Amino acid sequence: MQRIMVNNHTWEVPDEPGWEEVIRDATAIQELLHGCTTAVECRRVVEQMHVVFNSHPVSRKYLESDPSGAHHIMASIFKWG
Repeated sequence: MQRIMVNNHTWEVPDEPGWEEVIRDATAIQELLHGCTTAVECRRVVEQMHVVFNSHPVSRKYLESDPSGAHHIMASIFKWG
């Protein structure tokens, strides 16, 4: 595992190249997550985060592959929890 620090937040990610781009794209959305005030708003932010992680090959393989659909995104984005 490697740690990448962005805006005083430490991301712990697998030790593979390409994570810097994922973190760069996810950081702006992570900032929105801190400010969401309703469950609907927070869910939209989490769905945006899922889109970011799904758009990069290095992070896509770690997304949940639960066939029951998007309602499980809130429970866990990553396979390792």
